[in-house]
Amino acid sequence: MKRIFNKIILLMFTVYFVSANIFAQETNKITGTIGNEKMGDDKIVICVYGTAACMPVNIDTNMTVKFQDKETKLTELPFGLYIEANIARDKSGINVVKKIVIDENKTVICLTELKEEQHKKLNELLTSLKGINKYELNTKSNQIFIEFNSNDIAYKDLENKIKEAGFELE
Repeated sequence: MKRIFNKIILLMFTVYFVSANIFAQETNKITGTIGNEKMGDDKIVICVYGTAACMPVNIDTNMTVKFQDKETKLTELPFGLYIEANIARDKSGINVVKKIVIDENKTVICLTELKEEQHKKLNELLTSLKGINKYELNTKSNQIFIEFNSNDIAYKDLENKIKEAGFELE
């Protein structure tokens, strides 16, 4: 009887440690844009939507995505390009990209501030611009999520129109 009890205890500890190891490699999905900071060949910066924070992440230097119909290394992707990335922490606690998807018709623009009285002006601007399909103001993080048609308006033009309207970008 004692022997069976010991085996059960041993089995429980084994299951616990295996489970803990599996959960330690938890994957998180984040959305945002490619940041402006260059950090070498093995890292990119992701400006995370909803947080107003930028997060450096390690990448596989051989990982590519199709951008403008060409296979492109992650470090060669342009600032402001919308991404959805699956991130996992490795054993040393470093965030590593496991999977990444891009969308050339979406972006997140970060503002230095977005006051209540500026909402109307920003809404009017975004509604008037040709090529914007949908947008969402995130007042907590001072960010704008924008779905647009990149054939009608380029990201750089979109950014410039917002600046010209008096908004300061991060």
